[in-house]
Amino acid sequence: MDNTIEMTLDDRERRAHGDAEAWLSALELCGDQLRDNAGREKADDPVEKRVCSRSYTLKQAARLAGVNPATLRHAATELALDSFLDPRGKVRFPVYSFKPTAVDPDLSEMIAGYERLRPDDLCAALGVDRRRLRSRLNEADISAKHMTWRDVRGLWNLPETFASFNQLLTAKTDDSAADKSKRKRGSRSRRRRRQEAKKKLRNRLIDAFPKWRAANRENQQLYLHIGAPNSGKTHDALNALKDAGSGWYLAPLRLLAYEIFDRLNGEGIACSLLTGEEYIPVEGARITAATIEMFNATESGACVIVDEAQMLADADRGWAWTRALMEAAAPELHVIGPPTARRLIEVLAEAAEIPCEPVEHQRLAPIAVAERHFTLETLPGSTILVAFSRRAVLDLKMKLERLGRAVSVVYGSLPPEVRRRQADRFAAGETEICIATDAVGMGLNLPADVVCFYDVEKFDGKNDRRLYPSEVRQIGGRAGRFGMSTTGLITAMSRPDLDIIRELYAQEPAELTFARVAPTVDDLDLIPGSLAEQLAQWAELKSIPDELRAVITTADLDERIELAKMLSDDEIQRLGLASALQLVNAPTRKTTRPYWQDCACMILEGYQIPLPPDAPSPIRDGGDLEATELSIACADIYLWLSRRREFSQFCEAHAQVRDERREWSLSIDEALLRKLNIARRCRACGALLPSRHRYRICENCFGRRRF
Repeated sequence: MDNTIEMTLDDRERRAHGDAEAWLSALELCGDQLRDNAGREKADDPVEKRVCSRSYTLKQAARLAGVNPATLRHAATELALDSFLDPRGKVRFPVYSFKPTAVDPDLSEMIAGYERLRPDDLCAALGVDRRRLRSRLNEADISAKHMTWRDVRGLWNLPETFASFNQLLTAKTDDSAADKSKRKRGSRSRRRRRQEAKKKLRNRLIDAFPKWRAANRENQQLYLHIGAPNSGKTHDALNALKDAGSGWYLAPLRLLAYEIFDRLNGEGIACSLLTGEEYIPVEGARITAATIEMFNATESGACVIVDEAQMLADADRGWAWTRALMEAAAPELHVIGPPTARRLIEVLAEAAEIPCEPVEHQRLAPIAVAERHFTLETLPGSTILVAFSRRAVLDLKMKLERLGRAVSVVYGSLPPEVRRRQADRFAAGETEICIATDAVGMGLNLPADVVCFYDVEKFDGKNDRRLYPSEVRQIGGRAGRFGMSTTGLITAMSRPDLDIIRELYAQEPAELTFARVAPTVDDLDLIPGSLAEQLAQWAELKSIPDELRAVITTADLDERIELAKMLSDDEIQRLGLASALQLVNAPTRKTTRPYWQDCACMILEGYQIPLPPDAPSPIRDGGDLEATELSIACADIYLWLSRRREFSQFCEAHAQVRDERREWSLSIDEALLRKLNIARRCRACGALLPSRHRYRICENCFGRRRF
C-alpha cells in the first residue's frame, strides 16, 4: 500500500513538471507584446498568466477582427495565421503577430471573406425579399446555404468591405426597427380608435334598446303558470282567454297552434289561425291561435297566452318569446312554463314593471321511473318511444312493424299536418306505439302510459351530449296524461340507460339564466358594413343595458348571417335594409338554402319566385320520403314569403303551392301508413346500414376509400 502511495505522488510531480514545461514552450511562441487590457507583468507571475497576457483566445481574436469565431478558425487554416494550442487545448493567437493583421484593412478583409452570411441579413441590406434574393443568387451561381462574404462582395451595389457592409446592415436594421415601431404605434392608434368607435356604437345601441316600461303597466297583470307537464297549466290559461273574449294563444309550433285552433272552434269559440305560412280567418273571431313569431303586440286584445315559456332561453327563437312577454299590451297575460323558468320571467316582469302573480300547478297524474327497462319486443302498448334523430325514428318504425306492431311517428321535419294525423291515430288507439323525437316534449296531447328513451344522448347541432335533467322531465312528463291514461312510467331500452334516466330525473334542473333578443332594422342602421357584417357585429357587441345584462343576451344569428352572405351589398341596397332583414329571417336550413337563394334572385329581378321542386310520386323508399320532406320545406319558404307584404307580389302561385304541399303531406302520411321500406343503404355499395350509423357509406367502403 505504501508503494502505491509513493507511485501516485511521483506521477503527480511528473505531471506538474510536464505542465510547467508545456506552458514555458507556449510562452516562447507568444513573443513579448501584451494585450491592451492585460495590465503590466510582474516577475513572479505564473507562466500560465503570462501566456494569457501575450495571446488572444479564439473568441478574443474574432472580436478584434470583427468576425465570428468559426470564421476566424477557418481563415487561420486557409491563410496560415500564427496560432498554437496551449496546454489546455485552447487555440491562441500571439498578440505580436495577430494584432497587426487584425488592424490592417487588407488582411482584415481577407479574414472577413470567410464570414458566412445569413440570407435574411443580405435581404435587409439589399432591400429585397427572399424570392428576389434567391433569383439573384441563382443567376450568380452562388449557394444560399454556403454563401460567404467573399462570394458577394461588390455584387448588386454591395460595399467592397465587410466593415462597410456591417454599417449598411446596421443602418437598414435601425430603419426597419423604426418603421416597425412606427407601424406598431400606428396599429395601437388604429386599435384605440376602433375601440372608441365600438364603444360609441355600443352606447348608441344601448340607447336604442326597447323601453319596456310602457304606460299603463300598472293596469296589466301577469299570471305565471308554473308546474310540471300534465299539471293543467294550459287548461287554466285557456279558460282565462275564453272568459276575456279576445286575444292570442302563442305557441312554439304550428302543430300546437292548430290544436288550440281546433279545440276552441270545436267548443263553439270562434278562433282564427295564423302561422308563418298560413292564415285561416274565422268569421267573428276575436281570438287568434298563432305561432309566436306572428304576434302583433299592438293588437294584443284582452288576454295573451305565452306557452312553453322556457323557450325564452332558446338561442335561435327565444327573441320571439322575449318580445311577446315584454311588449304585449293586453290587460291580462298568462305565461306558461316549467319551474326552471320562474325566476327569469319574474326578473323580466320586474324590469318591465308588470305586476306578476305566480300560479303553481301540481301534476294531475302520478309518474315514476320504472324499475325495469324494455326491449323492442317487450314494449307495452300506449308507449312513446323517444329517439333523437329522424333517421333513428324511421329505423325503429321499420323494426317495430316487422315485429307486427302498429306504429305512429312524430319528428321535426315531418309536416305539421302529418304529425297531427300520426298523433291522432295514436290517441285514438289505432296505433299502439308512437316513435317521436323531442318534438313530443312541446305540449302534444298523447295518451301515453309509458315514455321510453331509446337514447340518452342527443346531437344538439354542435356536439353529441347527454340529456339534461330538464329534458328528461319535459319529455318524460308526457307519460300519464290526466284524463287520458291512469299512470305514467319513464323507462329506457337498457339497464345502464335506465340508471342514467333515473339519475337525471332525480336531479333538480338548472334554472334558465338568459332570455334572448334579436336586432331591429333601426339597430342595424347604426352599424356600418354589409348586412352579414352588421348582424355579426350586433351579436358581438351585446349592447344590453347594464341593469338587464344579467338576464338578457343576444340571439344566435348564424343562419341569418349565412343567408346574408349570399346577398351582395348592391342587392341589399336594392332591396332596402328592412326587406333584406325580412328576407334573411325566412325559415331555412342548410338543405333549403339553394332554393332560398333562387327565390332571392327572382325577387331582385322582379320576377315570380320559382315553384318548390316537385316531390316524387309515389313514395317508394326512404330516399323518396326525404325528397318529399325537402319539397315541403321549400314550399314552406314559398308560403312564408307569400305572407310577407314586401314579397307577396312575387308569389302569385301561393294557392297552387299550398295545394301541392297538402298533397305531398298526404302522400307522406300514406307512405308512413304503409310498411314502407325506409332502410338506409350505403351510397357506394348498397349494403344495409346499421340503425345508429351516422354516415352515408358503410365502414367497408370508407376503409377502401381511405386506404
